[in-house]
Amino acid sequence: MNTDAVIELIRNSDNIAILTGAGVSTDSGISDFRSPSGTYARWDANRVFDIDYFHRDPAYFFDFAREELYAFTETQPNVTHHAITRLEQAGKLKACITQNIDMLHQRAGTKNVFEVHGSIAVSHCLGCGREFDIEAMRAKLNEMRIPSCRCGGTIKPDIVFFGEALPEVAIAGAFEAASTCDLFIAIGTSLVVYPAAAIPARARYTGAKLVIINREPTPLDTLADHVLNGELKDIVQSLSG
Repeated sequence: MNTDAVIELIRNSDNIAILTGAGVSTDSGISDFRSPSGTYARWDANRVFDIDYFHRDPAYFFDFAREELYAFTETQPNVTHHAITRLEQAGKLKACITQNIDMLHQRAGTKNVFEVHGSIAVSHCLGCGREFDIEAMRAKLNEMRIPSCRCGGTIKPDIVFFGEALPEVAIAGAFEAASTCDLFIAIGTSLVVYPAAAIPARARYTGAKLVIINREPTPLDTLADHVLNGELKDIVQSLSG
């Protein structure tokens, strides 16, 4: 595993963009999605995040949310989250792009975060548009199986379901960061979900060096200058010295 070359790239870069996926949060105790023990091994992938199914029967999603999704607020950032924050504080990291909805980057102290799949920080009523913060939503989940607003509308967290458009500001910021960085690092993402998986390719095609760090190979490995496979916390600790 050629960590020395990656350390040198980081040392010589002053415009890094990073994309993180579910693998980054597993060391905080949050399940990924596609591993044998991941979320989709316990919950039906065709129902839990499908927007059409949510509109027909939101109870399935809220059973999942009550048991797993809002437990994210009890977890803590891990070594990878903190390493990313240190890069930003050193002036090297210009953008942290994440597919995660757990807010752990912000809790670790990273400021410039593009959440391309949304977040559980805020929810909105689908009827009147009223906003609910995370604590209000947790209270609703404790009170009723399907959280509803005083207008009678169902309350949905601001995460992107399959069938919904990505948040325009976040996705535009992510592609802009990829287009202008000199080093792009993808960490803990399988790089199979688009358009997020296209972001590292944009960076590579616009001239940035590309590093992919993941437990398993990804479809974009052939584009990368360096690929590091293994346990993320071990790799990150090696890169951090």
